[in-house]
Amino acid sequence: MKAVINNETNSAKKEEIKYENISKLSEESVNKFYKYYKFKVNRLEFLSSILCSVVLILLAVYYLMRWDRYFLGLIANILINVPIILLAIYFVINAFQVQKYDKKKMNKIYGEDITKLSDEYIFYEDKIVITNKYGETERPYNYLWAIYEAKNYYYIFSKKDVANIMRKDSFIKGEEKDFHNFIKKKVKKFYKR
Repeated sequence: MKAVINNETNSAKKEEIKYENISKLSEESVNKFYKYYKFKVNRLEFLSSILCSVVLILLAVYYLMRWDRYFLGLIANILINVPIILLAIYFVINAFQVQKYDKKKMNKIYGEDITKLSDEYIFYEDKIVITNKYGETERPYNYLWAIYEAKNYYYIFSKKDVANIMRKDSFIKGEEKDFHNFIKKKVKKFYKR
């Protein structure tokens, strides 16, 4: 009798599922995420680094042009401005440098290569359930920080610095084109393209 009730409960749960996706990570997908995160999600940090470098370069040029008004003249000005210019160069390099997937580092943190893992995403009418090797996370849509849609992926953020990478071509229930409209309605202003 209990087995019949459990089967009915399991089939009722399966009917509630709107969309299901099982996404396998790859080094390419992780690197694309890092690049997308740097230039789209964390855009303010990128722009502020560029702005700081421009201000520092302008400051250094200004003082170099006024070398005759300062004590010790041009040589002292050059010695003072070299660190300022080097700092500006550091900000430019930092702004355009994108993090890359490091297999050794991931092995130390997670104990294995994360590209061998896959995540399961189940979308219900009122919540999302994400299951991976480390456990199951259940969140109502209004508790997600954002969902970003890229060319081949959806990036599901539970916090600004915690994201899951979901492949568009890995739906096992539902179609991606229908999912796009579904998730856009569920997260509204937190949906970004």
